[in-house]
Amino acid sequence: MTNTPKPLAIHKAMSTLVWPKFGPGMLLEHGDLELLPAYTREINRLMFRSLFGCGVVCGLKVDVAVHCGKPRITVECGLAIDCEGDPVYVPKTQVFDLDGECDTKFEFPLWVVLCGTSKCCAPRTAACSCDDDETPAVCTRERDAFEIRVLDAALGCGCQDSPTTGIWDTPCKCADPSMLCHQNHYNGVCGCKDGDCDCCDCDCVVLARIDETNDAEKPWEADHSVRRFIRPVLMRDPLVAPPQAQAVGTLTNTMVAKKVVRPRGTIATITPPNT
Repeated sequence: MTNTPKPLAIHKAMSTLVWPKFGPGMLLEHGDLELLPAYTREINRLMFRSLFGCGVVCGLKVDVAVHCGKPRITVECGLAIDCEGDPVYVPKTQVFDLDGECDTKFEFPLWVVLCGTSKCCAPRTAACSCDDDETPAVCTRERDAFEIRVLDAALGCGCQDSPTTGIWDTPCKCADPSMLCHQNHYNGVCGCKDGDCDCCDCDCVVLARIDETNDAEKPWEADHSVRRFIRPVLMRDPLVAPPQAQAVGTLTNTMVAKKVVRPRGTIATITPPNT
């Protein structure tokens, strides 16, 4: 006899995630093998955009210097996640001039954004063709790539509003929940309301805004407050009661054996011990 309660109603439906199953002696087709990387990519996309959303994960610092009287932009190596949940990896520092013509004028502010792309590589004959037809070829490798664009408008995943609370003075570097940029994350709102809708409303990630200054030696500077920064945050183990934690250290500086990792934006409520 079990204590499992009897359900009052059951509703079943299908997910969009599909993975392949193989059996002995099975003749594999193109679509069967394509499901192997497709399932892994889709599940990673779902987890990344649901847990973190889009933004800069690490690095990607922007600097701007003077070259030939015009901006020379440097973007350090780093990693971002676009709004589809795909990683955009910059493996080494990128340096480029805003314009090769030294007499071109620009209207500031300017926006530096990072966009993920891909390139088809290693083409190979896919099938036999008729004698009179040219043999078709398809790519056998798809390599991730990226583009760094400088725009005159903020088009991409970023934060247009500034922090409104005194979060800079607190030891926890959590994002301000009052900012529109982070409200959906704190409220647990998914980026997509329906499985058939387009989850991505932007193709690029904002890295910085370039503003003019009054300094003749450095006439432009990069403002990173407009980017959406995402990192996991280590929080106190909720299974450790406050008195136990106090025996190891203070509530604000407790080190326990187990780490609990949650996406940035999650607030861990610490209940002080009874006095």
